Amino acid sequence: MKKTIITVFGVLFCTFQISYSQTVSTLVPGPSTFDDCLTLDGDGNIYASRYVGTTITKITPAGMTSIFASGLSTPNGTAFGPDGYLYVPNNVNAGRIDRISPGGVVDTFITSIQYPTTVYFESDTSMLICSYQLNRIYRANISGSYSILYTGSGMNGPVDMDRDTDGNLLVANFTDGKIFRVDSAGTFNQIADLPGTLGFMVVANGYIYTTALQVNKIFRTSMNGDTVTFAGTGGAGQVNGPVSSATFSGPNGIAVTTTGDTLYVSDFNTRSLRMITGVTSGIININSSAPEGFDLKQNYPNPFNPSTKIEFSIPQKGFTSLKVFDSLGKEIETLVSETLSSGTYATTFNGSSLSSGVYFVRLQSNGNVITSKMMLIK
Repeated sequence: MKKTIITVFGVLFCTFQISYSQTVSTLVPGPSTFDDCLTLDGDGNIYASRYVGTTITKITPAGMTSIFASGLSTPNGTAFGPDGYLYVPNNVNAGRIDRISPGGVVDTFITSIQYPTTVYFESDTSMLICSYQLNRIYRANISGSYSILYTGSGMNGPVDMDRDTDGNLLVANFTDGKIFRVDSAGTFNQIADLPGTLGFMVVANGYIYTTALQVNKIFRTSMNGDTVTFAGTGGAGQVNGPVSSATFSGPNGIAVTTTGDTLYVSDFNTRSLRMITGVTSGIININSSAPEGFDLKQNYPNPFNPSTKIEFSIPQKGFTSLKVFDSLGKEIETLVSETLSSGTYATTFNGSSLSSGVYFVRLQSNGNVITSKMMLIK
């Protein structure tokens, strides 16, 4: 499925670059003993697969590495089960799901499932399994019995799964970079089409973060499908620093801390572990002091083309959303969708893909709502 050398090619893909205080650093320099999926345990340790190999590496938050388990075969998209075991799909020829005890002991859970790429545990403890070449998703119970849940439906090398903010299943294709949302009727609705091959994805802070191996970028997609380049210039390398100038080399595995402020990314080509800190919904905390009241300032500039700054204040900690709507009330983009502490914040809205006209930005937090009008003139 994945080649040892990822070839970079040109793709026409219209996004804009967000650039705030997020910073890229290297936690584990390459070459290491891993190159693929990343999964975190409850203590913040990272478990990294060696797809071109047979091992799982354990990495502490400080960057110390050790071999957690061996004897696997092209281990891919792992997940911790409700029993505390790490479940590992063995892709390509093995066709099995192994599980690893907290002590690193490996035993086989499912013996005959073709081309498994990723496992995902549901809240009811059942397991979903992607089959890469058969374009299927299976559901398995805790005893290892499984049946087909979905087949076809636009899947083209499905490689990862997660749940969106409304609890709908998200499915990502490795082969063509498409992301689908599965509705309650089982219909696959495409919400994003990323360039090149897709490594893995994770939902954090109300957004979908994905790795794009061939274009050396990390993308951020809203739940409505709006996609921006979150990190990476597109050039291959290991340059650290601001997300707008950092470089990656085949970014592949991706995981988020429980606090949602740090992303880990495995670089496939260099076998290094990168860390992106300061991850939020793309907002800056201007002042952490509690403001006098709930406020949404007029965007500046206004009129604007194509970007404008939006500043707002919340006097109490709470779940906060900042959304943009068109003149008909259709939601255009979610700029903020997370719990924020009291303070004053700023973010940027980019209307480069929109037509000239009147748009509205709505701020909601702790039962308060403010709406402001913006004018886009091209």
